[in-house]
Amino acid sequence: MFYGFDIYYFILILPALLFGLWAQSQVNTNFQKYSRIGTMRGMTGAQAAEYILQKNGIYNVSINQISGHLSDHFNPKTNAINLSESVYNSTSIAAIGVAAHEAGHAVQHAVDYKPIRI
Repeated sequence: MFYGFDIYYFILILPALLFGLWAQSQVNTNFQKYSRIGTMRGMTGAQAAEYILQKNGIYNVSINQISGHLSDHFNPKTNAINLSESVYNSTSIAAIGVAAHEAGHAVQHAVDYKPIRI
């Protein structure tokens, strides 16, 4: 032990922390890259999420704009897809991808996809 810390804690935690930081960096880099490329249809992130929900027969999920950058998430407790400002009104392929991802979580929740409960 070193000043009350077990060295094995650092051996196990440090790689996971470094991997998490690297993954977050990759997400930010790719979002910035693809946020400069628009879609051919001109659909916004919010419209894309709505389209996916309707195509899956889901009409009880709200789509809200929230503050922050890449703070997008689906909240199963409130049945709401929360899209950040950089996704909600954007017509970029990055925004469509993020919105579609969150709508996918709503679809998983609606069909009671077992792994999403975990």
